[in-house]
Amino acid sequence: MSALMRVAPFRRQDVPARLSLLTIAAGAAAALAAVGTVAVYAAVLWRIATNAYGATGDFLSFYAAGWLVRGSHAGDLYDPDTIEWAQRRLYPGDFDLAIGYPLPVFVAWLFAPFSALPFTLSFFLWMALNAVLLAGVVWALNRELAAVPASVRLAFAVTAALSMPAIATLVFGQVDLIALAGLLGGYLALRERRPALAGAALSIALVKPHLLAGVALMLLARREWKTIGWLSVIGLPLLVIPAFATDPATLAGNVRILASYPGAGDQLSVNAAMMSNWRGFVASATNSNDVWLWLPGLAAIAAAALALAATRWRMMSGPAAFDRGYALAMLLPLLVSPHLHTQSLVLMLLPAALALKWGVPASAARECQQTAVTWLLASYAALFFLPVAATAGLSLTVFVVVAAYGAAAFWWPRARASQPRIPDPTSWLAAEAAP
Repeated sequence: MSALMRVAPFRRQDVPARLSLLTIAAGAAAALAAVGTVAVYAAVLWRIATNAYGATGDFLSFYAAGWLVRGSHAGDLYDPDTIEWAQRRLYPGDFDLAIGYPLPVFVAWLFAPFSALPFTLSFFLWMALNAVLLAGVVWALNRELAAVPASVRLAFAVTAALSMPAIATLVFGQVDLIALAGLLGGYLALRERRPALAGAALSIALVKPHLLAGVALMLLARREWKTIGWLSVIGLPLLVIPAFATDPATLAGNVRILASYPGAGDQLSVNAAMMSNWRGFVASATNSNDVWLWLPGLAAIAAAALALAATRWRMMSGPAAFDRGYALAMLLPLLVSPHLHTQSLVLMLLPAALALKWGVPASAARECQQTAVTWLLASYAALFFLPVAATAGLSLTVFVVVAAYGAAAFWWPRARASQPRIPDPTSWLAAEAAP
């Protein structure tokens, strides 16, 4: 290293210049990602509008589920053959494999009115409503960043709204933004010590129950019995009553289809090699969805992540620690779920906002603000290029999630308004240059 330093001398004052180069590189990558995102979005919209082959999104599953519960086949909501029959009957075009419907029965009833409209019109209507919800979530997160410098707030808003997970939620017609809205509402209510409102807000996340698992475990670890009680009082009837009113057999059917998902592939399209978790990495690297190839690694990751989270939850004292604990609770399902696609990574927006809130105070130095923007641009680019790489045969997105979880677990900015806390990507260079 000393020989290298003699050839290319480096001093502390060179760090801002190096940071500027990193910012430029991250900005260039983010610009390419933005252009690619817009291109992908436009192409998908055109395919949906023309009912192209396979341009069904996940929305077809929800649309068909809504149609089934409205008709005489409600009891077969979770039967793979009935699901495929309904989807082929309702989609104006054609596709390869049917998309399974794993969500609770009450979500099917949410889509029942949409299924009364023609498929394409219904799809665009759902996307429009999702876009409004995304705008509302980004606005609410920016309110949390009121004390953060304007440049960082703007960078966060743009990268959040145009991120691949957010766009995937729109073009696939998914429900992950609803879950994010519920988890955000639960965070705000818990922070204000309003357990009833927190339970009501968190019950919204039951549209995808596994995305609520981390927060539920945090509530148990923290003995938040009032919030747990209200969540149970509202959530359990939401899961059970619509199911019994539709057909009692649907509860057992929902359990069966969820149990089949780890090895699904013959009848239901799950695209394991495209997943953003450890299963996706192993399935894409080995070209096999054998559960015994990926399950041990996923179990090890889940055990380590849960142990780290439990330690942090026990030390939740003060606003900064509470925000870190909630960030870990939001990220935990993204590591432990055996079924996870790009759209569910939209949950990372709240932990990112919380980290920025504590890491970039209003008095932050210019270098701190620039570092934060650099991290945002680099993360935005990674969340575009890695899912794209998965379509080429190798899914690496899980490592971004692991890095985010590790950062929340081992590094979290403290409430020191006068001290920049965002880690500097050039800090190792400064350390090398120190006398």
